[in-house]
Amino acid sequence: MIEPQHEFNWTRLQDMPVGKWEPSSLVLNGKIIVLGGYESLIKSSRRADVFDPADGTQGSWTPLQVLPSAISHVNLVPDDNGFWYAGGMKDKPGRKILDHIIAEVWNYDLDQDRLTMGPSLPSRRGGGGLARIGDNLHYISGLEEDRDTDSEDHWVLDLAEWKATGSATWKSAAPIPLPRNQLAVVVMNDKIYAIGGQFNHDIRQLNQTQVDVYDPKSDSWSRGPELPVRHSHSEHATIVRNNRIWMIGGHQEPEIGKTGFCPDVLTMKEGGEWELTSVLPKPTSSPAAGIINDKLYVAGGWDGRMDGNKGWLSSPEVWVADVPESL
Repeated sequence: MIEPQHEFNWTRLQDMPVGKWEPSSLVLNGKIIVLGGYESLIKSSRRADVFDPADGTQGSWTPLQVLPSAISHVNLVPDDNGFWYAGGMKDKPGRKILDHIIAEVWNYDLDQDRLTMGPSLPSRRGGGGLARIGDNLHYISGLEEDRDTDSEDHWVLDLAEWKATGSATWKSAAPIPLPRNQLAVVVMNDKIYAIGGQFNHDIRQLNQTQVDVYDPKSDSWSRGPELPVRHSHSEHATIVRNNRIWMIGGHQEPEIGKTGFCPDVLTMKEGGEWELTSVLPKPTSSPAAGIINDKLYVAGGWDGRMDGNKGWLSSPEVWVADVPESL
């Protein structure tokens, strides 16, 4: 058994307003935005909330306006005054009804508290990766409309053109070498890292170790250091700090067909290999996470809790730990 490099001292803060599993999250202006995802009993959420860790000893939560649709399987990237999200699954009113994959693209202006629809994706996608480099928005891989076919597509939108003219079209870029969904996608030093993820969704879920690195200058992909174990469902808790990628919680598959909740806090310094940096207070799938002022915050996810009818209950818990100076 590999021992973690550091033992984080975790403190539990006040709960989220509503427990969330697979919510999208983004650190922006010293706060964490938590959007959509699944509330308890796997119900898609129209909530978006902002966590301010500097407000009192426990931090505070403030709701944003209600989203146009209940949505999950999207990622957030920053904009000048807010953020973007694209594709995803929406409008699941109950666990017996499958939510459907969409092509919608939205921009949320926080200053104006206004949602504006952007240019739709060329096709419907959910669980893909969203990244921004300069004025280019990248949408990578994800599920096609049947919820099981993984797409190799990689599309790019010129945000400068859209803002200048009010019109822009997604264009194709180099396809990802290994199509998958619920992969973590982050930008480090102007390169996109596509990390882990899974094959398929409804018929089966096969987690992956592969890491692919995209260089926009050459429009090409290369292989990065593989994860130490098959891994997915960390896309909303994968962040970059000091040229180091952090991947927190999720699903792990130490043996094919045996998937479990992941307690790991994995990190990889640029040019290095993955290491087990620390562990969470408990194994948790698909939390939200962010690092602000040398503190790591982890919120929500699913830790296996159920009601009396074995319905999944999303966690409302919020945890914080100091990040060592060496990291």
